[in-house]
Amino acid sequence: MREIDIEKYVSKAAHGDELYREKLIRHYKPYIISVVGKVCKRYISWSDDESSIGLLAFNRAINTYDCNAEASFPTYVYLLIKRDLIDYFRRENKKRNIPLEITVNTEEDLLNLYDAEKAMDTYQEEVTKSDLIEEILELSQALEDYKVKFEELEKYSPKHRDTREWIHTLADDFLNYPELVSRFKEKKKLPVTAFIKKTAYKRKNIERYRKYIVTIILMKLNPEWENLSEYIQLTPLEGGEK
Repeated sequence: MREIDIEKYVSKAAHGDELYREKLIRHYKPYIISVVGKVCKRYISWSDDESSIGLLAFNRAINTYDCNAEASFPTYVYLLIKRDLIDYFRRENKKRNIPLEITVNTEEDLLNLYDAEKAMDTYQEEVTKSDLIEEILELSQALEDYKVKFEELEKYSPKHRDTREWIHTLADDFLNYPELVSRFKEKKKLPVTAFIKKTAYKRKNIERYRKYIVTIILMKLNPEWENLSEYIQLTPLEGGEK
């Protein structure tokens, strides 16, 4: 899930574009449920009434947010969700055992920036997880075209820092030859023979790490997969074995 132009999306959604509203909701769902859970001080699922209140508050935030306001959109969303949940708790107080710490006495208590920031951190973590899953699926699909399975990467990843650095250098050198890159993309195969004719690399070393080299090249050709490099340790190590 990539970053979006919040002001653009909010403005279009507020003016009746349901597609942009749906995209905003999908983008912020982890944040909404995180805020609701923080206010309620318990685990909340989308089947709970409180989550519906949070979603309604989010929709109202879209309709009423001022892009020139000092508060950010996530903070404004947090404010409305918390306010609506408190109103809900007050209405339900006679029927349910509501924790006293949810009750607030002043308007200022509603805008707790620390809580908003913590909720935003949780949201960002969920977005990162979502991005990572999406990137893994994309890389896995790409690797299948090259007869490489994603689950094999750990097995074929070199353990030594120098070897990793050598492979990164090799991949960078490979990318310096547009005709080889084109053949790599078209044939779905590493053109080893053509590459070694242009460079001093040895076939034996390339073949030993071919699957890992293919993965590195694909990663370099797709820099938008920014979460994957840490997950599968594709970047050269700072320390460790040599």
